[in-house]
Amino acid sequence: MKQEILVKMQRGVYYPGNHLGKRKDLDNMVTDGFLERMEGSFFCGPDNQPSYCLTDKGCQEKRKK
Repeated sequence: MKQEILVKMQRGVYYPGNHLGKRKDLDNMVTDGFLERMEGSFFCGPDNQPSYCLTDKGCQEKRKK
C-alpha cells in the first residue's frame, strides 16, 4: 500500500488524505517519516481533512520502485 500512495504524489504538493488512501496507512507513513502532515483547519465541514506532502525520505523510497 505504501508504494501505491507514493506513486500518486509529487514532491512539494500537498494532497488531501481522502484522495490518497486510508487514514491509518497515511498515519503510519507519517510516523515512518515518508510523509509530512498539515492540518486543514482553515476549512470548515467535511473538507476539513489533513493534507500530506512527500518528505525527502518519501522521495527516496518512491524512486526505489
